[in-house]
Amino acid sequence: MATISANYGVMSAGQDGLVATWGRIEAHLGRLDSTVAATADMDAQALTAFKVLKTNWENAAVDRQLVLKNLAEAVGRARVHYQQVDRSLAAQFGG
Repeated sequence: MATISANYGVMSAGQDGLVATWGRIEAHLGRLDSTVAATADMDAQALTAFKVLKTNWENAAVDRQLVLKNLAEAVGRARVHYQQVDRSLAAQFGG
């Protein structure tokens, strides 16, 4: 018979890790914006090139952040579901 095992601590840590990664990326993008805003000596061509790259990065970051958020939520839902199943089975078998 196959055994399914879930480690709730690992699932919680994974969810927390994904949320923390999302936060670090947001903080990094904020620091990047501040740094660029403070850069007055960038020539027009370099600034234009940077803005194009930054727009591409931001678009990718939005998609990445959405994936991280959805993944964290899915891990959290899976943990809750597994816990509910465990409790239900324990109640059925007197555990």
